Amino acid sequence: MRSRIHSKGEGILPQMLRQYRRVRFLPAIFVACCFALFAPHVVAQQPQRSSTPGTAAASGTPAAESGNLGREEQIELARRQGKAETAVLDWVLANSGPLTGDARLTEMRIVFAITPAEGWWDKAGGNKLAWHDAPDGNVHLRIFVADARDGRLLPGLTVHAALIDANGNQQSVPVDFGWYPLINAYGANVPIDTDSRYTLRVTVDPLPPEHRSFFAGDRFGHPAIVEFLPVEIAQEAVSQLPLATATAYFKEAELLKPCNAALSAAITALWTESISGIEKPDGDYFVGYAIDYSVGGSIGRVKNLIKFSGKEDVHLEVVPRDSRSGRIIPGLKVQASLTAADGKHYEAGELPFVWHPWLNRYEHGIRVPRKGLYRLHVHFEAPGYRRWGQQSERFASASDVEFENVSLKPEKD
Repeated sequence: MRSRIHSKGEGILPQMLRQYRRVRFLPAIFVACCFALFAPHVVAQQPQRSSTPGTAAASGTPAAESGNLGREEQIELARRQGKAETAVLDWVLANSGPLTGDARLTEMRIVFAITPAEGWWDKAGGNKLAWHDAPDGNVHLRIFVADARDGRLLPGLTVHAALIDANGNQQSVPVDFGWYPLINAYGANVPIDTDSRYTLRVTVDPLPPEHRSFFAGDRFGHPAIVEFLPVEIAQEAVSQLPLATATAYFKEAELLKPCNAALSAAITALWTESISGIEKPDGDYFVGYAIDYSVGGSIGRVKNLIKFSGKEDVHLEVVPRDSRSGRIIPGLKVQASLTAADGKHYEAGELPFVWHPWLNRYEHGIRVPRKGLYRLHVHFEAPGYRRWGQQSERFASASDVEFENVSLKPEKD
């Protein structure tokens, strides 16, 4: 489908891995290879954290765009994730019927698919979800937005859509982010009163600065508008197509394996370059964290002292994932705090979800007065968006996870 485009502006590893617990620098590739060889064949994979803290630079200058990874390593981590997610998106395009479109912009790839109306799960209180049947006389519109550079999907956007019929009548469509089997999208059921040739116009607002990593610069900082060529939408014909959510669900185990492997490699890299980090299961969630020194700060190796930057002293990153599919869960209000041995609490507040050059995550700075061991508490409520399809009965409850003995002390050289 051509388009007219206007761009404005805790699992267990084998004994052989445990024998490396005293190694100063355990390469990320070793951890990833051991995981790939010995992890069970499930959809969601849990990366394994080396017990050795990362190799944070002794000066305040990062080795590359972020953290301690070299630029080529960062690019490769993002490329692997993007390649896997692009394969899933291409599969969706090829298996959603005739009403699809694909547009390539400078910074974004925008894709749509129109399929039969879908039912959904919604929060109902009391740690329960309520099911809503698909409405009659509707079709389902999904819009996918991906990074044109590396192919990774872009969550956290505000997307607007409008359908314009052959007579010029315009219908606004409130496409909100939703959770779907296999691949998430911005989507909605759309009432179709008249069979007609419809033009779809999609507008993507700039990604707010608080959701862009410092290293992103002004990427995704401008709105984009895509107007696809008209497609014939006939309600009866669309209703005869398979439900997109059911079709996608049965492909999760196959198609998400490369996605999980790529994401596991990125999380392993995050842990390897951090002071402390691990992941725990919690019901429908895997909750992982990593702590490192703020980019603006510096680290004194002598006597393991933290030299304060005058701003935030350490940087906390949280990666919540779906325990079934392994995918990162966006759209949460993640709260976190550290508790010292003397019982004093240090709040990180709400961690915004941030697009990052090689691993999207929730992150925020937090000031602590001294080195040592802390207890980390991470909390988030169940997401407020819709879970589309019968198979998406997930995330009814909040998550409260505590991590004991979180180290804020670099190991001695």
